[in-house]
Amino acid sequence: MSSFEQKFEQAVKDGVFSGAILMAKDKSGKLDYAKSFGTRSMGENAKPLDLNTPLFLASMTKLLTSIACMQLIERGLISLDTDVSSFIPDLAAQPILHGFDDNDKPILSDRKKPILFVHLLTHSAGTAYDKMVPVLEKYRDQQGQPEDRATMTTKCVYPLLFEPGTYWSYGTGIDWAGKVLEELTSQTLQAYMDDNIFAPLGVDRIKFTPFLTEEMKKEKATIGLRIGEEGNLINLPDTKNIDYGDAECFGGHGGYADLSQYFKILESLLADDEKLLSKESTKIMFSPQLTEQARKGINQVFRMPEVVSLFVGSFPKEVEYDWGVGGVLIDSDDAAQRKRGTMIWSGMPNLFWFVDREAGVCGLFGTQVFPPGDKKVGEMINLFEKEMYDRAAGASGAKL
Repeated sequence: MSSFEQKFEQAVKDGVFSGAILMAKDKSGKLDYAKSFGTRSMGENAKPLDLNTPLFLASMTKLLTSIACMQLIERGLISLDTDVSSFIPDLAAQPILHGFDDNDKPILSDRKKPILFVHLLTHSAGTAYDKMVPVLEKYRDQQGQPEDRATMTTKCVYPLLFEPGTYWSYGTGIDWAGKVLEELTSQTLQAYMDDNIFAPLGVDRIKFTPFLTEEMKKEKATIGLRIGEEGNLINLPDTKNIDYGDAECFGGHGGYADLSQYFKILESLLADDEKLLSKESTKIMFSPQLTEQARKGINQVFRMPEVVSLFVGSFPKEVEYDWGVGGVLIDSDDAAQRKRGTMIWSGMPNLFWFVDREAGVCGLFGTQVFPPGDKKVGEMINLFEKEMYDRAAGASGAKL
């Protein structure tokens, strides 16, 4: 066993996570790494975690929905610049929330700019996750929070934070993009992806919560909740997870997957094999899509320690960022390992993926730990990413 793998074995013993799944490949085929460590949950009688154990994807679902939306564009059903208000009237009707006055009443204004499809796909529509933004949570508390959060109407209908295209805020945009897709295709996201993303790759174990099979429910790993920054993990009951009770497909956070199958999607994007998208569509996907204002916004946000600490993975301050269609783009040449144009993103339970088309390597890190941005897990993600880049460089005989 390598010293790299010994560190992961030790991390399991130290309670960093109950288990982890690591996968990476390069375009040459010389790097082909896949290994699992630990167990599916905390506890003495926990079953081993293997490469096929289903994990809750959370925001890693966003990549799947983004690919599906690019397919719609490729087929001429919609464009990045389409005003999508008519497809999602509940969101289109929302005002912009500017804060609260001295009497604690919300300060609202009517939206003046259109909500374009590209805004939804790049987190620049003005949407945000209410649980991550105090003014939105305060607004929803004042209005009376819905008893359940099982549908887009109850979970995601509330005011915008800014005019579309003028800033950047991580949130529900890709969930709404999924609803645009369902309106255009008259299919659920699950049915559309089964036919157009999963079938071409021989995938059958990626499911949205309402479509999760009994087999996957039985096999899936349990999320571990860390008690305090340095504390131990406890098993989180399913009823406490953010998808509990979901009655429809949430394109931004509602998926579960056998990661060996999810990795096939990363491989396809890296190889540019046209099984999912044409080469031109993939090029667009890996190109900066933010307006100048929104680009300034994302770089402001990624330099706020209190916000970046919630993101999974490493985001050096000296690097410039943009958003493609599917993930954050490394948009400068001074990144330590990642080349300009690398796309990365993650999932709330500290999952992480990267696709570096210039270096010719992709990787996937899977675990199930709350809260996001866990420092202990973050150290292991950084170790994994560096190791896979080093191995890819060794396989190619070049320095990446």
